[in-house]
Amino acid sequence: MKAQKTPVAQAISTITLATEFNNLKSAGYSFAVIGDYATNVAKYVFQECPSFLDSVPKEVEAQLVEGFALKAQELRNDAVHIPKRFNNEWIPDPKGGIEVTIAYAMSFSQQEFGRMRIADPVKHGVIKSVRDSFSKYKNARMTALRNAIKSLNKETKPRAENKDFAKFISDTMTAILDKAKSVGARNNDATCDQVKTRMAVDAFNNVWNK
Repeated sequence: MKAQKTPVAQAISTITLATEFNNLKSAGYSFAVIGDYATNVAKYVFQECPSFLDSVPKEVEAQLVEGFALKAQELRNDAVHIPKRFNNEWIPDPKGGIEVTIAYAMSFSQQEFGRMRIADPVKHGVIKSVRDSFSKYKNARMTALRNAIKSLNKETKPRAENKDFAKFISDTMTAILDKAKSVGARNNDATCDQVKTRMAVDAFNNVWNK
């Protein structure tokens, strides 16, 4: 039986993005479409992973990164100034037998990539360039997606639990002591007296906890 798409997934699949513009009116319309598209994507991701703003499970991040890599590779393919093929000496060569894709560059473990720096520094430099470029792209896309989810309406935003007042008081007193300790360690604020601060907090707690 064929899986049914969610309403959000259906909305995403029906959006068509223009690639050419005839005037500012069409550009404005297309920009609005892109905004709607981003909102629908954010809703879908949030439906699939309600904890996204707090913590992203590794399997969710892995699938998103795979998607980012697909687009990043398309951009890499279209960039005529970026060498994609290399010969056995890792010199750019359009007819070279080694094609460096994002998937290829990211296939090396951190240990393998680290050893490559000593064993084959030229290859390491080529691979590092691709890995660094994709890492920046991936981080930018993840940040944009996180911001899009934050911008959703209140009904779809994760709601933080309200602290009870006693918890608020406890956290505030702890924060005051931590701040005093931090400022005191830097020794750059003559108004900070850790002993007085501790005495004041203790005095407050003695009254509060009766």
